[in-house]
Amino acid sequence: MKYYVLLTLFWLFNSHLLSAQKHPTSEKPGCCGVNTNNLYTYNKEDEDNYLLIYASNRASEQDLFYEGKFDVWEANKDNPLIKQIYLIPTGALPIETGQFLDQTEVTNIDYQEFLFYIKKDSGLYKDKAYQPELENKFRINYFQNPEFYFYPVVGVRHKNAEAYCEWRAQQLNLLLVEKLQYEVRKYIYHGRLPNLEEWKKAAGHPAASISEKTYKLDKKAYEFLDYDIVSNRFAKPYIFEKRSYIGYNKNLKGPSGDEFALEVPAYVYSFEPDSRGFYNLYGNVKEIVQEGYAIGGSFQTPFSADALFEKEEVHAYRTDVGFRCLTEVTRKK
Repeated sequence: MKYYVLLTLFWLFNSHLLSAQKHPTSEKPGCCGVNTNNLYTYNKEDEDNYLLIYASNRASEQDLFYEGKFDVWEANKDNPLIKQIYLIPTGALPIETGQFLDQTEVTNIDYQEFLFYIKKDSGLYKDKAYQPELENKFRINYFQNPEFYFYPVVGVRHKNAEAYCEWRAQQLNLLLVEKLQYEVRKYIYHGRLPNLEEWKKAAGHPAASISEKTYKLDKKAYEFLDYDIVSNRFAKPYIFEKRSYIGYNKNLKGPSGDEFALEVPAYVYSFEPDSRGFYNLYGNVKEIVQEGYAIGGSFQTPFSADALFEKEEVHAYRTDVGFRCLTEVTRKK
């Protein structure tokens, strides 16, 4: 009994205990999936059972536009929704009683984990229908590149984004059955994309959260740009001439258009989170909602109401369209 209590406490409070640490990076991804707690492996001999993590990163993605660790639990200690902590899925935050939205966009490593388990559980090549649809440059240099593990997965069709959210909830339900006490096992998780109303509720009004900001580029930032961005052909070398970047506190196209033109979005924990701890609901990538289109603006989108809420219905081959999941919890009947 003591063993199960300890596992319960670890899982229930893992996000809180990690609040003093930095977010995961390609260099230090941690033990397991942010959204599932499924174990990774660093040993090639175990790759049939666990997702194999490859060594990276010569320069940390935290060095560019990273605002530091945001302690969501301290910032929201007076929020009654946080009292549901025993039900909050790993990687998510509450937006309503029994409703939890992912703190960040689904990342490349999250989606690779999904594809790994499709192959493991359903057989070789069964993952083919769920693969991101991208040009080779972005498939090889971005999605499959360990340097970009914690960047938004892009090029995913609506139905496959829904499939990921459903699968993620199934993994959380397995965790309830296998590791948690009887009381918590009375509940069940359901995963889906948020609908437009839910997404807007979490995002809040853009005018209240988006402002202009200047970013100064230091030596480590230049190393990151050199090793990970320019070397993978996601920007031209002229960016090294810059000493600062004028943009926003969200990853949107700069006020005059192309001050710092990159062809990929940013590390999912970059830029300022909102007051509840969500990252990049506005900017970075447009996000697919349940209705089938994507909204919210991206790193290619200017800051305007028309651009932020323009409905993007094409997802395949788009490098600025991603998604995050909404997880609902109900009591078993």
